[in-house]
Amino acid sequence: MTLKRIAVALLSICLFVYMAPCIVFASEPTTAGFTVSNGTLTGYTGSGGAITIPSNVTSIASGAFKGNNTITSVSIPSGVTTIGEGAFANCTNLGSINIPGSVTNMGTGVFSGCTALSSVTMQANMSRIPAQSFYGCRSLSSVAISSGVKTIEEQAFSGCNSLTTMAIPEGVTTVGSKAFGYCNSLTGVSVPASCTSIASDAFMGDQSLTTINVSNGNGTYASDGGCLYNASFTKLLAIPAGKSSVALNSGTKVIGTNAFSECTGITSLNIPSGCTTIEAGAFNNSALKTVTIPASVTEIGSQGSFSPDVIYGYTDSEAESYSAENEFVFYPLDGDQATGSDEEEVDINVGSGRHVDPDDDGGSSGSGSSGSGSSGSGSSGSGSSGSGSSGSGSSGSGSSGSGSSNSGSSGSKSSGSGSSGAYASKAGTTHSYDATPKTADTSQIAMAVVALLLVSGCIFLTLGFRRSEEDE
Repeated sequence: MTLKRIAVALLSICLFVYMAPCIVFASEPTTAGFTVSNGTLTGYTGSGGAITIPSNVTSIASGAFKGNNTITSVSIPSGVTTIGEGAFANCTNLGSINIPGSVTNMGTGVFSGCTALSSVTMQANMSRIPAQSFYGCRSLSSVAISSGVKTIEEQAFSGCNSLTTMAIPEGVTTVGSKAFGYCNSLTGVSVPASCTSIASDAFMGDQSLTTINVSNGNGTYASDGGCLYNASFTKLLAIPAGKSSVALNSGTKVIGTNAFSECTGITSLNIPSGCTTIEAGAFNNSALKTVTIPASVTEIGSQGSFSPDVIYGYTDSEAESYSAENEFVFYPLDGDQATGSDEEEVDINVGSGRHVDPDDDGGSSGSGSSGSGSSGSGSSGSGSSGSGSSGSGSSGSGSSGSGSSNSGSSGSKSSGSGSSGAYASKAGTTHSYDATPKTADTSQIAMAVVALLLVSGCIFLTLGFRRSEEDE
């Protein structure tokens, strides 16, 4: 009897072990690779391809499909209301997604890094597109945003390199920092009348963007020449990074932070008269090399990596002070002698921190200070109070220093220092550098007179000898 009971027990154990894999617990049902707990999909271990999430799922947990490279498309049932943070992040073969209207809440970065994702339809009943939702989705070329969305959060579409145009739907009120940043193929953006808040760097780094258009009726923003302004055109907010030139609205009073950030194609800027403020970072990371700043500007904030070749402005202005503080070349447009700690240098050199003599009548004659050199030659620049054998030039003057030579029409220097005698000129709105000397050298004139007298004397002597021979 005992042996029979033992045999039955052993048989029961074997049968349990054999059937265990087929047992499904009510708390964690597993169907076709989906792991679901109390209506929340927590993981997927299936074979991938085009998948359909079970109809009993009401939420998708954070990271449920993260890094899964086997799925190509996902059908989300209408019962799903929540999609957690990074639920589909880095699913690099996921090509399309349809978010149903039942979804009312999404976490951060749900589809970030889905590099093959090309189209998204958002029927979701959400008031916002969360931060980094489609960050780095470089194949995304089509986005249909539901009308209920009010906010596009920071970096929501950043790095979507295949987006070529973006019409922000009516109803959106807020566009966050870098929301459409670094979308390299984006050429045009339309801003609806409903939009009341756009981050200053919302379109930063969009190297192909040339046009930002604001719909009529927007009480906060306006556009002119494809650039973004406030509604009254008194503040410049953003220059599209893809522009190669720009003419600011004549009513501009303030150039805002990041206005020229990442603008690599614009090298020259003429700020209109009446502008009063250049905010900190307005020119940061720009390619501006020449900037004309009117006397009306009274405030210039720190500009970070901004390093122009020349700043044009007026003496005793904020532009002159700013140039001196940052050691930029400054050209005064009012014809007065520039002042500064390095007045002896009048040549225009990139980043030299020197001032330019603007006198178009030949330049102001400077006085050379003690120095020595073997010789000074050329059509401009002269050395004085030095031991050089000779010096010639029209307007500039040699300054303290020593070396072997000062030579060249533009006052070029070799192993020494000396001013050039060249000058800068302004014609109309075009600034140019003119190295032509404006006056003759007095020593050259004197030599010419002496030569003329010698020749005349020789002629008179010859005529005198001939007359004497004829008389004999």
